[in-house]
Amino acid sequence: MSDLLPFSKEQLQTNVHAALRAWHSTGGTQADLLADLLLVQERQTAVAQDGSPASRRLATNQVLLEAIDELETQDQTAARVLRARFIDDNTLMAVANKLNVSEHSVSRLQRVAIEQLASILYGREQTHRQERAQQLQAQLPPATYTRLFGLEEAQTILETLLLRAETPWVIALVGIGGIGKTTLADAVARQALGRFAFAQVVWARSEPSTMSGQARSPQVLYEDLITTIAGRLWPEATEASSFTQRLSQVRQALKARPCLVIIDNLENETDTAYLLAHLHDLADPSKFLLTTRTRPTEQTAVFSFNVDELSPADAAALLHHHARDVGIQVMETATAADMAQIYQVVGGNPLALKLVVSLLDLLPLSQILTTLSHSPVGAVEEMYKHIYWQTWNLLSPSARQLLQAMPLVAESGGLPQYLHTLSGLPEAELWPALQELRHRSLLEVRGTLQEKRYGIHRLTETFLQTEIIHWPIEEIERLGD
Repeated sequence: MSDLLPFSKEQLQTNVHAALRAWHSTGGTQADLLADLLLVQERQTAVAQDGSPASRRLATNQVLLEAIDELETQDQTAARVLRARFIDDNTLMAVANKLNVSEHSVSRLQRVAIEQLASILYGREQTHRQERAQQLQAQLPPATYTRLFGLEEAQTILETLLLRAETPWVIALVGIGGIGKTTLADAVARQALGRFAFAQVVWARSEPSTMSGQARSPQVLYEDLITTIAGRLWPEATEASSFTQRLSQVRQALKARPCLVIIDNLENETDTAYLLAHLHDLADPSKFLLTTRTRPTEQTAVFSFNVDELSPADAAALLHHHARDVGIQVMETATAADMAQIYQVVGGNPLALKLVVSLLDLLPLSQILTTLSHSPVGAVEEMYKHIYWQTWNLLSPSARQLLQAMPLVAESGGLPQYLHTLSGLPEAELWPALQELRHRSLLEVRGTLQEKRYGIHRLTETFLQTEIIHWPIEEIERLGD
């Protein structure tokens, strides 16, 4: 985490000396208030809510005093020198007389003590930033990727925009399904949170329809999102409060200090336009990051960023990486001509590329690409349908049964015991089914070393809802042939 600190240990030492000299002053500069320390910023929020110069100095002095207390456990003489010299406001000569040493000795002891104090603060700041970053990132859904391809430039641009304490307040990542909008939003958010420009983060997922497939109106969608944000900012918030009260709470929180709100999975133009018409009232200093399939109108005050397909080189790198990840060894023998042919048919859509890889252990590449080539030119939805149907027809009955239950799982994913209950599969069949779906790139594995959760991509959910769950069996069999 030390590379994320906005200063060197040497610079901190200089600032600490300045802060000690300014102990009895009111107000101060960025340097002598140690304003770059997250420890000081958060203390100021706690004790200096009025923002007065005296209360800001008090917050800085409290942080310094706690560090001097720690220094005293390591070096009593050093702590004594700092207290006598700066807190008690004695001259070098007065401190020398108290210690019965020369002024030169006191000057040397003071220099060493400031070095030690700066080192203590530097270590505390590192630890605190690491803990705070983990707390913030824990509010995001578990990452579904282990490596990014072709997004480095986009990350840099978007992070710069997010960290600017000015417009744009609303940023929209625009692209077709499966292109990597959610992955990019997650990566950018994690990077930005490590810079501590935001006090809190909220990840809200747009659900344009209910589990029965009934569409929600844009207003209901907006109200649901406000309820989600209110619940994340105030976990104790209850459903008893009215929407007007929740909206007021959200506006107050987002205006009081910078927060980052990510709204994922906006699918249609009407929903996107409705939300954008209301979000600017909540923004500044907080920022909104949206993922949407539709480009906002030019009249909307929003920064639109196109998430484009991977280049041929990045697509090839992704194909090889994912093949190794799911154990498809045949990809190791793929030639440059094979890669070019895959790219020509599939394009640079990451999800589509992963799904194609998952078919290669049972189907020859020529058959897969021939089927996909029959999709209408430019019809991405049709291409996905073909890929999903090819994959569905290769699944075992247990894997199909588990997959059909996955739309009921929350966005954050489900634990194995929950999937066992939800699917009705015997435990002996659950793990083979999980492994099969993961192997077919139909399952996203999320979580940590200690806990794993399993979920599905929005496009997979759409396929199940429209092609499997709600369709008559005779129609499913016809389309699956």
